Amino acid sequence: MSRNIYCFSKSFLSQIPKISATRLYGRWMHRRPAKVLLPFEPDSQVSLTEEKVIDIGTDGFKKNKNEKIETNESKPLVPVTSQDHFKQLKEKKNIALKKKKFYLSQKKVFDDKGEIIYEKLKENDGRISNLFVKLKSKKERLKAGQMLVEGWRLIVDGLEANCILKYVIFSRIEDLNSLRPFLPKTGVQFYKIPYKEIELWSDVETSPGIFGVFDIPNADNIKRYSNPIPLQFICDNIRTPGNLGAILRAAVGVGTEKIFLTKGCVDLWDPKVIRSASGAHFRQPIHTSVDWEELPNLLDQNTSIFIADNNTNTSETAETENVIRNNISVLPYYGIDYANLKHVTLIIGGETEGISENSYRLAANRNGLRLNIPLHKGVDSLNTGMAAAVIAFEIKKQFIQAWAKLRLNKNTVT
Repeated sequence: MSRNIYCFSKSFLSQIPKISATRLYGRWMHRRPAKVLLPFEPDSQVSLTEEKVIDIGTDGFKKNKNEKIETNESKPLVPVTSQDHFKQLKEKKNIALKKKKFYLSQKKVFDDKGEIIYEKLKENDGRISNLFVKLKSKKERLKAGQMLVEGWRLIVDGLEANCILKYVIFSRIEDLNSLRPFLPKTGVQFYKIPYKEIELWSDVETSPGIFGVFDIPNADNIKRYSNPIPLQFICDNIRTPGNLGAILRAAVGVGTEKIFLTKGCVDLWDPKVIRSASGAHFRQPIHTSVDWEELPNLLDQNTSIFIADNNTNTSETAETENVIRNNISVLPYYGIDYANLKHVTLIIGGETEGISENSYRLAANRNGLRLNIPLHKGVDSLNTGMAAAVIAFEIKKQFIQAWAKLRLNKNTVT
């Protein structure tokens, strides 16, 4: 029985027409025929486009007879060994290193591809430690004529003010993207060091991871963004870095002409002052270590002097300072018509030392006044930076209102 079944299947399979191997090839699977002609359908006139016949042989696909078959016989193959490949890579690396050393010697900022050129340093590199030690010391800082800023925002402020950037010390390459649009083409050296080393030199708990070293800007070359109001500050015995930075920030915000720092104030280029001032060093002309003897010659002849003084108590003691102070009238800061004055000079004293005798003498010789900020009961005084901001913005408000009235009168007359 099984034998009969085997013979029957063999004879049946022999009657099935053999299918060409080409039909089973994967090349024919993606074909999209225009029409399928079945053998049992009657003949019909079908207009089909004639296709080029491709002869598929055992050697693979060949091109048409009319087309020339390209061979690699005309191009001899040169065998490339691993040793030759290694030499080529080494030559490329040496050329790139020579280019980088040349760019670094020329203090170029960008390479041929527009990428920022930097030098990667190891931990505890002597150049970085010497630079930071020098910039952390007041004496060495002034001797070198350089200042240290921390954070990319302060670096951008310095670049926008056309200050000369000398060094950038960073830990992450992404931090340089914020500086790229403002960087000059030459003159800046970039050093990449580990973040833990930056943390050692930082003055904040969480360091932004980038430092900038600028040449100390000259007070006469500061770039202004708008015209100042006729107001200037005199800082008297400001010893706290945060207070001085707050005063500088208020001065820039109100738009003062200039600031004078008398001898006895904290160093203007101290990193803590720079950080708390938030870029005021780059936008405001600041004169440091001014003697009281030469100060009257630096002031405007038509200026009116006011002292921000919270001490309104009179004393009958024979001290010279108290006698001079008691002879100067004190008024609320909003009780003066500043708009009728040609120029205003505001003296701000420190919280610990207070107003010096020299300030009272200067105000007495110029018919100055003492300004008081009335406070709620139980509050003795305000922070010096806050007091300077309150008085300065009151002065600015009155100036702006007076100028607006003048413009309105001119427009109505015309």
